[in-house]
Amino acid sequence: MKIFHVSDTHLGYSAYHKISEDGLNQREVDVYNSFEQFVNYSIENKPDLIIHSGDLFDSVRPNNRAIVFAIKQLVRISEAKIPFIVISGNHETPKLRETGSILKIFEHIPYIYPVYKGKLEEIEIGEAIIHAIPHCFSNEELKKNIDSLKIRKDFSNILTMHVGIIGIKEFRSGDLNEQIIPSGYLSEDFDYIALGHYHKGVQVTKNAYYSGSTEHLSFKEAGEVKGFYEVNISDKLELNFIPLKVRGMIDLGKIDCSEISSDEIMEKFLERIKGYDIKEKIARIEFKSISREKYKTLEWEKIKDAASIALHFEIIHEFLEIENVKGKTKIGSIEEEWREYINQLNIKEKEELEKMALKYLEEAKT
Repeated sequence: MKIFHVSDTHLGYSAYHKISEDGLNQREVDVYNSFEQFVNYSIENKPDLIIHSGDLFDSVRPNNRAIVFAIKQLVRISEAKIPFIVISGNHETPKLRETGSILKIFEHIPYIYPVYKGKLEEIEIGEAIIHAIPHCFSNEELKKNIDSLKIRKDFSNILTMHVGIIGIKEFRSGDLNEQIIPSGYLSEDFDYIALGHYHKGVQVTKNAYYSGSTEHLSFKEAGEVKGFYEVNISDKLELNFIPLKVRGMIDLGKIDCSEISSDEIMEKFLERIKGYDIKEKIARIEFKSISREKYKTLEWEKIKDAASIALHFEIIHEFLEIENVKGKTKIGSIEEEWREYINQLNIKEKEELEKMALKYLEEAKT
């Protein structure tokens, strides 16, 4: 049996201010293009089944363009008579049950099986049983669904979930509403486990894989190859990662500015730019430990000119702390200020809250 495992397509996602020829946000268009590539490949290569393991859309209420685009692509899959199972992920699952799920709109399309009601559903496709657990309304409900799983004899048993995993290694994104399970919940009795939520294509256990996202959605993913898995289930499990052509995302790293002049910072910056092909790509660099005086005296026109060939170029900075010995005043980076503030508070789960806040501060830079 040949299965295509895809995930985290995040249709409707947009970022930055670049506009396409059609007048749309360029990153929104990029996300559509990558999913359309996947659909084209699927129709040309006709798998027995497609599993989308969550976050088809980027939000609970995607814009009309994203909805129309998704329907058009899934109708193409339907017309090719390829069964397509899609579970809801944390991005498209509403906090309140009564809100309803956007995935419900696909129920009338032949060969399309949306799973979004917060409970395990078993779908029989040929000789396979797909045990589909969508994003649940609580971690307790998720674990109850997992506990209710039963292997069906005389079938290929495939499990799909949209979760973070901890244990052997942590696979999580840090989203507020993400659901986390230990790696021990991934039973080896399944022929294949198709996971969604973590944005890198990677093996988790012997039979469990994340296919990753189909586009770069944050600088944590810079340099990663994006695509999906072609899975063959017979006497043994065989996988082939199929890359998609997506816009490059490059992290140019950090320049330590603490002990060099403004001219030297400029020199290092221009050298770093020349070392990478950033044309029409998304790129960023960090000026680390730079004083405010040096920051003000940088040749910003020259910097903008060198970076202008990129689709989007970000410069993030960490100001060198200013110390007033007499007044014992210390102004550090925003991360340092947060640590100092939270350490003064008497609250539970302080460590977890600190980690979460620092993660969001880092993402705010991207």
